Parts: sequence; structure tokens; C-alpha cells
Amino acid sequence: MPVPRQRIHLPPRCWSRALLSPLRGDLGYGDHVALIEREFAAFTGVPDAVAVPSGRAGLRFIFNALGLQEGAEVICSAFGYPVVPHLAKSLGYRLRLADCETETLGMDPDALARTISSETRVVIATHLYGVPCRIDEIAEIAHRHGAVLIEDCAHCYGASVAGRRTGSFGRFGYFSFETSKPINTLGGGIVSTSDPDDAKRIREVARDEPSKDMKWLAKRLAKTSFEATVTNPLVFNLAVYPALRLMQGRDEKKDRFASGYQRDEVTMSGRLGRFTNYQARLGLDQMRDAKPRVERRIVNARRLIDRLSDRVQFQSNDRDDVVSNYMLVTSLMPNMLEVARRLLQVGIDTKHRYMRDCSGLLDTGERFPNAERAEREVLHLPAHPEYSASQIDRIADKIGRVVEATAIPEKPAALAG
Repeated sequence: MPVPRQRIHLPPRCWSRALLSPLRGDLGYGDHVALIEREFAAFTGVPDAVAVPSGRAGLRFIFNALGLQEGAEVICSAFGYPVVPHLAKSLGYRLRLADCETETLGMDPDALARTISSETRVVIATHLYGVPCRIDEIAEIAHRHGAVLIEDCAHCYGASVAGRRTGSFGRFGYFSFETSKPINTLGGGIVSTSDPDDAKRIREVARDEPSKDMKWLAKRLAKTSFEATVTNPLVFNLAVYPALRLMQGRDEKKDRFASGYQRDEVTMSGRLGRFTNYQARLGLDQMRDAKPRVERRIVNARRLIDRLSDRVQFQSNDRDDVVSNYMLVTSLMPNMLEVARRLLQVGIDTKHRYMRDCSGLLDTGERFPNAERAEREVLHLPAHPEYSASQIDRIADKIGRVVEATAIPEKPAALAG
């Protein structure tokens, strides 16, 4: 049976609660927002957390709380979600980029050390695809230069480094609760912070957001239900996979379905509005039940990686004290588009260009070799937690055969003399 690139699940009890919330009058307001903030802060290991409309809205609220002057220098990773540097640039800050590394795909601390200066006010370090970057080294460099560290933890709920959760190393961390994330509240997010005064400022801004109504909820439920349906293995097998095969042959570089980011997706449209009590209840349920599902995802990811590690380079943070949640199992393929095409032919759907080389998209005039390579080679492979060990083995065998069939021959060494 063909394998979808990812599985979207409806949050438990989302429909029944949607029907009951108007009767109870607690769709928008209630005690659960404060409760999820307290539980999330305790889980992350920080003094406070604030529910926000989305991850990117959380970043904008963080900038508001910092009160930076126009022209303040902000450093982001050259490889990442372009919304992050775009937002910094659109707010009038002076954007600088630091190259990523090819192991974690996060910001390279050595590149940051070469880029940062006494003029730097903020460093934004992104943990990509559920694998923490070298955050403790980045934090030390930012602290030494007096810069505020913000952690982009949109993919990294529950991951940790040396026993500390991601989102607790910087002055701020922000998380996404979009439908594909480990915690899905039909949108929304949360900001973690080490400073109660910062939390107070962000909470005031978040509470001033417009209230959401049943029309918003109906749209979000319809959208997420559709995503859950088309990524269901049976529906994917009968309808989606044949459609994908029919679309093969088009220009993959312009394929919006295969790619995770487009130039027209950098706005705040649809990403604002007050985080609701209804969403908080969904999030609390998932936080309390997340551990076995995350553990199963880790087991499957590691099994897939172990079976292919002799032929495929995978994103990794190999420190013994790092726990990754493997939101996406991420490989680097020198001939990525060809591998993706052939994998689809044998029934394995994949995802690429979810993150991008931001220097090219933002026309910075600089080049970052590792970011260029990451955009060119990163391919996400399916290892859903629902799959058994034997299913993961069959997926690995198919991937292995395609990788061997598409391998780029090594150039012979130059003859001496």
C-alpha cells in the first residue's frame, strides 16, 4: 500500500467539543487557557508561558515585548522557514544570516561566532524537524555578546539537550500548534519565557487579539478534517496516490503540493486572533497523552535511520544527551528530485523544500554554501508512529533500492605523475 509523506490526525474530541462549546458558552473564554500555560511552562522548565494565535504571531509578540529600535541587528539561520527572517526584516530590523551546519541543519555556532558583534541585539536559533540544534553553544555565544536568544521550537515539542527542554535555553522560545505539529490545536501556539515581565507584556498583547467565533472554528475543523482524510492510508491509496502519479512529469521546482513553503506565504493572514479556551482544552488533552505517541515516533524514526545509515546521510545531533522527537525524518540526497520521483513510483510519498535557503529568497546578496546544499538535497521520509516494525523495514528496503539505483558515481581520483 502506498505510504503518505505524513499523517494528520484530528485532535481527540474536537468535533464533540465544537458542538458543545456554544451550549456551554466556553468556546473563546474559560479557565483552560491559563491551565495550558501553566502546564506548558512546567513541562518546558521555564517560569512562564503564554498562549498565542500562531508560532509566527508569537515571534512578532516577542519583538513587541523587546521594544527594539528600528535598525536593530537580528541574526537568523540562513536555512529555515523564510517567515522568520522576513518578519524581522519587515519590522525594520537589520537582518543578518549565519550559515547552517549539515549535521543538525540548525545554525552553525562557528558561523554565528563569525557573524555576531556588539551591534547584535537578537539571535534566533531554529530547531528543525524535531532535531535540536547546538543550542547550548549558540546560547553561550549570544550571552557573551549581550544578545537576546530566541528559540524557534515550532517542530521541537518535547525534545531536549542535556536534560533541558528546547524552549528553555533562551530568553524566549516559541512553539506552533498547527495541524502537522506534535500538538495540534487547529492552529495557535505558545511562547515560553524566562522573564515574568516579558510574559506579562506578551499576554497583554495576546489578550487584545480579536475573539474567534464559530465561523472560524467551522473552517478550521473542515480544513483539518480534509487533511486527516487525504492522509489516511486507505484514502491516500485509492485517490491521492493515483493523482500524484498522474501529476508526475511537471516541474517539481514549482510543485506547491510537494513543497512546504511558497513566496506568498509570509504574511500574518489567518495567523492572528485570540487563542481560544476550546483550543486550550484540545492542547491539554494531547500534552497529557503525548508521551507514548512521541516515543513510538522516535522508535520508528531510529529504526528507519539505522537500516539506511550506510547509504543515506540523515540529519542528526549525535550527542548522547540529546533527545530528538523526529517530527520529520530528514535525509540529504545529492540527487533529491530524482530520488523523490522514483520513490513515488514505488509507493513512497516524500516532502521537500519545507525549509529554504533564505538568502536567495530575501535577496541578501550573500551566499551560504550549507544552506544552498540543504535546500537542494533535503528530503523528508515517512516513518509514522502508527507503523509496525515490519512496515518500517519494508519502507526502508524500498528507499534503499531507490538510493542504490540513483547513486551518483564517484569521480575517479586523479592519476599521479
